[in-house]
Amino acid sequence: MMALTLQKTVETLHQWIDQNWSTLDQTELKTTRETVDSLYNKLLSEIDHTDNSDHLLEAINYELTHFFLPIFCVMKIYQRLIWLNPSNLFYYEWFTDYLLQYGPDWEEEANALIELYMKEDFQNACDFSQKIEQVKDFENK
Repeated sequence: MMALTLQKTVETLHQWIDQNWSTLDQTELKTTRETVDSLYNKLLSEIDHTDNSDHLLEAINYELTHFFLPIFCVMKIYQRLIWLNPSNLFYYEWFTDYLLQYGPDWEEEANALIELYMKEDFQNACDFSQKIEQVKDFENK
């Protein structure tokens, strides 16, 4: 049941985000923001608690079709997928491809991860992937 919820949450979140926000009045805007925030929190919790890789893949595929989730959510999905399948080379490749879409922001981490999984050092690759920060603090660099 949990897995179905993950996909449902992703779709519901997309519906909330994909509306025309400019037509909303202040009260509706506040409610919409609160609902979206609440759905993000629900999604992050579901990602943490799912043990079903297929449902994580469905969420990724949905995201790749609609491009609406914030980076930290998508990264968390990939990290969970890798944690559940530490020796699946494709998941590392997909994750690093995703990271590299954002230019130099995660380039260092992506390259380090590529180096590990190309050597098939899956335990270290898995551990390293879990430590990649989902939010970058560019102020302190």
